[in-house]
Amino acid sequence: MTQRRTLLQAGAALALGSCLPARAAAPFHMAYFETYSPLSFRQGSALQGILLDVIEEVLHKRMRVAVDHKGYPWNRAQLMVQHGEADAICTIATPERLEYAVAAEEPVVSPRRRVFVRASHPMLAQIRQVKDLDELRQLNLSVVSYAGNGWAKTNLTDFKVEQGIDFESALKMLIAKRGDVFIDNSFTMQYSLARMPGGNDILMMPANLDQSHFQLLVSKKSTHLGLLPAFDAALRQFKRTPQYARIYQRYGVQP
Repeated sequence: MTQRRTLLQAGAALALGSCLPARAAAPFHMAYFETYSPLSFRQGSALQGILLDVIEEVLHKRMRVAVDHKGYPWNRAQLMVQHGEADAICTIATPERLEYAVAAEEPVVSPRRRVFVRASHPMLAQIRQVKDLDELRQLNLSVVSYAGNGWAKTNLTDFKVEQGIDFESALKMLIAKRGDVFIDNSFTMQYSLARMPGGNDILMMPANLDQSHFQLLVSKKSTHLGLLPAFDAALRQFKRTPQYARIYQRYGVQP
């Protein structure tokens, strides 16, 4: 009798378990550079930016994946993805980053990189004529950068680099004449300089030195690695809609 009652209880427990909802998948933890406006930055206590808006639209609204957007110092954000403490960052897929992450094929944004220099710089005329990195290298100038800048680490190995703690501190260094030029994506620089004291003294040079593709880089330790093909398809579709351009307009820049 006791054995029969035990079997009935076990059967009831199994039946009840089959009726319970499955455990929800863990949210997709995005780690962002918290001082890289207008791509990702804090406004008061809120994190916002073009990258957040695009990823929220694609992952959450279109793919129905819960997303947890968090901002960090840039080196920390990258280390979190490397160690599997966050699922992804959105940035340039450098060889170093591809050692610990897998890149989506479709870029989230593709800004052009330009040279920025003080209007009072004694070599302004020569800098204005620069068409590529080789020509800039010949001028023997110092380039301002910041910790965690993967593009600079890959492309400025034979330049003299003056490094700031983060993006904002590097901009202040350029304004304060602690370096000759700054190379970064055009709309991030324009957005930030327009809001920084002394930013009006910095000029953008006409040549496009490079085009940077910011891709979703998912940690090889993430349980969400399998969503990359669907993310690429959903992102391509979204970029063909007017909503994609409106995100840029919200921050006063052009895609």
